[in-house]
Amino acid sequence: MDNENIENINQENLQETAEEQQTTKYKSRSIVNNSAKMKKIYDLVEVVAPIDVSIHITGEDGCGKDRLAEYIHSQSGRTGDFVIVNPVELNDVVGSLGFSKVYDYFKKAEKGTVYISDIASANAKLQEYLLNSIIKVEQELGMYSPRFISSTNRNLTELSRQQRFNQRLRDSFAIIINIPPLRERKEDIEDLIRIIMRDLGYFGKKSIPISEEAEETLQSYDWPGNVRQLVNTIYHAVNHTSNGTIVLSSLPKDVRRKQGFIEAGRNTLDELYKFARGLLESGIHSEAINPYEEYCKAVERPLIQAALDMTKGNRSQAAQLIRINRNTLHKKIQTYDMED
Repeated sequence: MDNENIENINQENLQETAEEQQTTKYKSRSIVNNSAKMKKIYDLVEVVAPIDVSIHITGEDGCGKDRLAEYIHSQSGRTGDFVIVNPVELNDVVGSLGFSKVYDYFKKAEKGTVYISDIASANAKLQEYLLNSIIKVEQELGMYSPRFISSTNRNLTELSRQQRFNQRLRDSFAIIINIPPLRERKEDIEDLIRIIMRDLGYFGKKSIPISEEAEETLQSYDWPGNVRQLVNTIYHAVNHTSNGTIVLSSLPKDVRRKQGFIEAGRNTLDELYKFARGLLESGIHSEAINPYEEYCKAVERPLIQAALDMTKGNRSQAAQLIRINRNTLHKKIQTYDMED
């Protein structure tokens, strides 16, 4: 075979490899690392994935813990299965199952990965079985033992300190990876939307355009449900387009409402800042003005008035609404001359 043909084959192979890598990337919505925090995580994963070390993944609900576990398995080079153990499903039957049945779950993953999702939800008996299964399978299978990955949205160290989680089971996971919530890595949102669109079947020119207003809303929203909520939002928006475009009205109401609240908050903060600057400047020229007292009065008085209006003047209910003591509320009403 001549050198030209070898070069052509190599180029084709490289192109196929690149396409395979791109396809692999889109298999998981978690594999987006434009943000510094996610890049740091995937740099770590690149190092630890091929190593026989147990990993614990933490993060809020919906941030992509399951996806990251799958990705680690896919990058590990392991030939066995990715076996998911769900403690919530096992808690009620663990007594009747016995240790051997739990151990069987682990044996199924020979040369693969055992993923224990939401491990903090395991009751005390199941925690004991999980720990003993890890120890036994590693002893019996040796180099063919599966890799163990767990996840939770809770702090295992704190639970262990409170004696609500098995310390030895906690210590069996050597590497801890914390996935930041989506609100802390908004640089990833644009790519995540593109990947979600791709999962929906919109490729290249067929992708659905998003209006500037809708895009700004998606970027500024806090995403309490994280990536999972973003996925559901895009699914909703795709089915509520206007003339083939995702506009503000295409988004779910809760996302649109939050955006309005954020904008109102920003405007209020801007006005309060201007007011504070004015008070401070006035205080420089007149000792009769107490900027702190005047500012507190300006901010607290409308809050108290709103609470009194909402409770039809019932001070006990108004105090509960504001979350202050009733006597404190009474004193503030007197201080601000708000007596009827």
